[in-house]
Amino acid sequence: MKSFYLENHDAFMRYLETPQEGQAIVYLPAISFSAAASFFDVVTHPDMPRHRALLVDYLGSGASDHPDDFDYSLAGHAACIAALMDSAGIQGATVMGHSMGGSVAIQLAITRPDLVGNLIVGESNVTSGGGGLVRQIVAHNEAEFVGSAFPKMQAEIFASARNGDTISIRRSNVWAHVSANGLYRNAQALNNVPDSMLEDFLALPMKRTFVFGEKTYPDTPDALGPDTPSPDLLRANGCGIEVVPGAGHGQMFDNLGGFVDIVAKVAF
Repeated sequence: MKSFYLENHDAFMRYLETPQEGQAIVYLPAISFSAAASFFDVVTHPDMPRHRALLVDYLGSGASDHPDDFDYSLAGHAACIAALMDSAGIQGATVMGHSMGGSVAIQLAITRPDLVGNLIVGESNVTSGGGGLVRQIVAHNEAEFVGSAFPKMQAEIFASARNGDTISIRRSNVWAHVSANGLYRNAQALNNVPDSMLEDFLALPMKRTFVFGEKTYPDTPDALGPDTPSPDLLRANGCGIEVVPGAGHGQMFDNLGGFVDIVAKVAF
């Protein structure tokens, strides 16, 4: 585990980095998840070519610090990732973002296109509205969520985890030490995506791939909300489409091998 000091926020952002040389892949996880929980099995999978990988924990999540004065906006997270990449001497990287991570990756590519040469986005928010979890969180104000709703949510998640629910097992792990304020503000950021994000994403010059889960592909019964884009719109604007077989929004959790196959094909 490495640490990177962000002077503007007087906080350390922490990340894992593999020792390989060459072009890097920067991995950005879902809302308030740790990067290792999401991507360690991806990076170390036998079918994934060895590569320089940075698995980054956002401020407020994983092993990173929890500064109270950080705004937890998409732009704020992207600026932190950009500072880390600048410090590490990384340019033109492949950036793989899952869910919220893809929204942060898009924001990074918009503001610092020199850092991103290949953008892989896993069912990420590109318009406002948020998914079911986001809407559940932002139904409260921040004080209510931190003081009562989040502790109740944690208890319910842990109870479901004890009964074997795989999604709850993941969340009970990664949210055990998360910043509740940060989680709330992350949800607000996804509920209020910048109006121009979809248009800006479609206009980006670098290679772009949008990854859907087969079970959450548009027009299927479990399709995500309107905050994810139409595949036809993506194709019409030069964005590649990939589908993880048998997977829902969890993607790498639902079908690790299928997810690895896609990332390896698109990134190398």
